[in-house]
Amino acid sequence: MKKLALFVALATIGICNANAQSSVTLYGRIAAGFDYVTNVATPDGQSKNNFRFGSNQYGYSWFGLKGDEDLGGGLHAVFKLESLFTSGTGETPPDLIFTRDAYVGLSYDKLGSLWLGRAMSLTDETGWYIDPLGEQVGTGIANFAYGRAWGPRPNVVTYNSPKWAGFSFRVQNGLGGEAGNFRGGRQFSVSAQYTLAGFAAYGVYEEIRDANGKFSDLYSASREYMIGGTYTLGPVKFFTGYQQLVSSGQDTVATTFNPFAATRSQQEWLGASWQATPALAFQAGWYHGNVNHGGGTGNLGALGTTYNLSARTFLYLTVGAMFNGKQSSFPVETTDSLPLPGHNQQGGYVGVMHFF
Repeated sequence: MKKLALFVALATIGICNANAQSSVTLYGRIAAGFDYVTNVATPDGQSKNNFRFGSNQYGYSWFGLKGDEDLGGGLHAVFKLESLFTSGTGETPPDLIFTRDAYVGLSYDKLGSLWLGRAMSLTDETGWYIDPLGEQVGTGIANFAYGRAWGPRPNVVTYNSPKWAGFSFRVQNGLGGEAGNFRGGRQFSVSAQYTLAGFAAYGVYEEIRDANGKFSDLYSASREYMIGGTYTLGPVKFFTGYQQLVSSGQDTVATTFNPFAATRSQQEWLGASWQATPALAFQAGWYHGNVNHGGGTGNLGALGTTYNLSARTFLYLTVGAMFNGKQSSFPVETTDSLPLPGHNQQGGYVGVMHFF
């Protein structure tokens, strides 16, 4: 109830300011549908199929407020507050209302912008650009990395450069706040992109340290490298990319997603999207992952389609199949419903998304 009251109050303030200054916008999106996954591992060591309500498989639902005040001379004050929620239950993550973004900053036309506060990671943005499935929560480049590139980064300073002849870059530095340990909980990343006609190239590096300043978890406290490119030829867009995660050999610990305490994970992918008509689009991708220390290998194939009912509403359908090696248990939907080691898995989800 406290979260709801706070949101209503903020929304009211935002609407009032929008009417008075035309500088604050209330916006969001909501997705819901149905989801089916085969060969889900159960606590008794068996495999079962799972048919369920699908809230966030295609993409998370969220709402937000953003503002831009013209201070004159090309200088602007900006802010953004954005939170996730689950359409099936209406719940937001525990103890967090502005889950994705909560920053304030300054923007200057010729020098770029500087944000202070919680902001989405540079890896999340880069992954969205180079994944043929659009970095869907259910199926895409996140499967072999268990969502390592996703999400916000807290306590960060983010610089966004302007674009110079098709080139731009971003830098994000997070302060961990551990007394006596500058590296504890620290995050740092830098990304760059270059576009020329139908070609675009992207790259990003990020490091996240644990509370002790170590790279101890391959999928949450590690170094990440990701590069990729796209080429647009008429209604068809081609995608390719490479991602590598690296943790410290002497500090890495075993986890649910990394039972062999692997220190390196890599994947490559190819794909394409086709805008068949102004309303109908198709996507296809093939992803290959490999983890050292016996973590295994896997191949993921995925197909998707969307159909626009209007400028703000579309239907979606995505299906995928994960082919695991003998030791691996990669899921067909990221971080969710893992199969038993060596078991293949299929899945799909269908639903509707609306923007407001």
